[in-house]
Amino acid sequence: MDEIDITITMMLMANSRMPYAEIADMLQLSVNSVHKRVKSMVEIEALKNFQTKLSFLFFPNMANIIMFGESSIKNSKHIMDKLGKNECIYNVTQASGNNFFIHAYIENISQLDILIPFVRKNGGIKELLVGIDKAPPLNEIITTNDMTLSKVDYLIIHSLKDNSRKTIAEISKEIGSSTKTIRRHLNRLIEKNLVRFTLDWYPDKTPQIISMLILKLKPNIDLDDLSFKQKLQEKYGQKLVFTWAFSNLPNLFILCLRTKTTKELQGIQESLSLMEFESMDIHILIEGKMFPTWLDTYLDNKVKEFTKNPK
Repeated sequence: MDEIDITITMMLMANSRMPYAEIADMLQLSVNSVHKRVKSMVEIEALKNFQTKLSFLFFPNMANIIMFGESSIKNSKHIMDKLGKNECIYNVTQASGNNFFIHAYIENISQLDILIPFVRKNGGIKELLVGIDKAPPLNEIITTNDMTLSKVDYLIIHSLKDNSRKTIAEISKEIGSSTKTIRRHLNRLIEKNLVRFTLDWYPDKTPQIISMLILKLKPNIDLDDLSFKQKLQEKYGQKLVFTWAFSNLPNLFILCLRTKTTKELQGIQESLSLMEFESMDIHILIEGKMFPTWLDTYLDNKVKEFTKNPK
């Protein structure tokens, strides 16, 4: 994957229904070139599951949780699947040193009382660090006071659940409504930010080196999270994939970095070592896996309600 592939991936993660023509125009490429690049990434399974989900606006109290630590389980082959059985966990990543990074959405903070013991037991992680992401999942802009969803709205979202790139005609045929009705409802859902179009990205399927860096600032350092993230973005550009800071773990940051070689990673390590950090731990990603959560079950149950009560 080159820089263009990464840019296309980030665009599709933000909106997996984005027309290839729009991507091509933004990147000054041909539509055919964009299509080939996406097809290539799908074929190597770096991109999977072009999905549609309900907006986070419907779950204002939810939080994004990142847990990490070293597993004591020697045969860690099945750890990811065991952890993925929890309805809150949407991603599990195994890294070097038998370290695991577990990402979860909780509907409310009280769910941590069940989630944390579950991860410790099934992941074999006694010294588990649990971070509450400072940047909440709720990043959609509220553009309406009316967030009511009709039966047709739910059926459209469910139709697009596992294929966000379905055409209006395909949705119309599936749920039995006219294309005019489908287009009107879908346009409202998009304009009011009531749905999310996303996909699963598997960077471990690419030749890139993906690293998780855990940075801990010295206790006497007071650093603005947003300014720090912007500084890192300016310095490392597309090499910096994700950044997390935590409301309950002050002065701790996790960076997800993408490099072509270990030498390039060493260069980043050296430049970061010049900053005011108490410690820096680097873990190379080995494998990651995505899982459905209670958010998906919520949508399925809503559609089942309409099946039981067709009126």
